[in-house]
Amino acid sequence: MVFAFSAHPFRMLTLFLRAVFLDLFVLLILRLTGKRQVSDLQPYDLLMTLIIADLASTAIADTDIPLLYSVVPILALYLVQQLIAKLCLKFSPVRRLICGTPQILILDGVLQEKIMRRTNYTVRDLLDSLRSKDVFDVGEVAYAILETNGTVSILQKAAFQQPNKRELNLEPGSAALSHLLILEGKIQKSGLETLHLERKDVETMLKKNGLALKNVFFAQMNGDGELHVQLDRRNGSRVMRFTDE
Repeated sequence: MVFAFSAHPFRMLTLFLRAVFLDLFVLLILRLTGKRQVSDLQPYDLLMTLIIADLASTAIADTDIPLLYSVVPILALYLVQQLIAKLCLKFSPVRRLICGTPQILILDGVLQEKIMRRTNYTVRDLLDSLRSKDVFDVGEVAYAILETNGTVSILQKAAFQQPNKRELNLEPGSAALSHLLILEGKIQKSGLETLHLERKDVETMLKKNGLALKNVFFAQMNGDGELHVQLDRRNGSRVMRFTDE
């Protein structure tokens, strides 16, 4: 059998060089986004990644398309993605609109049917996620939370956390979520409502420990009333934990 090689060698070299250039260019763009793996991507980020890959592959396969016809749209998509990322960091409503919010699928061993229907998350999907975390009994779960990137985070009930407190003959205590109270110097109303606190309660706790609200970058409170505080960079990003006593 005789194979005919009709393509001109120069055209093959051009395809090769275009493929190398666009591969390196797309790799650089994806590295600049700061993402490390697919599981880190929000739905919007994943969409942008797929579109960028499609633009690059089109230019690689068709040498009649100028490289700039792919490079310019890819740069535009990157800039738009960076703008949206900045807006999400600065404005919570934008982040909720673009990324959504975490959803509780299991609360104290009880599947939240309404939320599962709303998020199109089936019981089989949930059980698969539990098994991937080495949890085989729904009754052992205090919280299962569907994160905005599609992964499921699990907090087991205290009696089943490792090491097994029941086996160590220790008091199980309680298992409770930590709730966000302060972000970049601003009180988070949702955290206050969940923990049944007032703004003045948080400000008083901070004042007792010599802290000002404007200097707090991040703070959350756990179920035992312990406050975890991280100051902003201007104050050395210092981390403290204390309770309201």
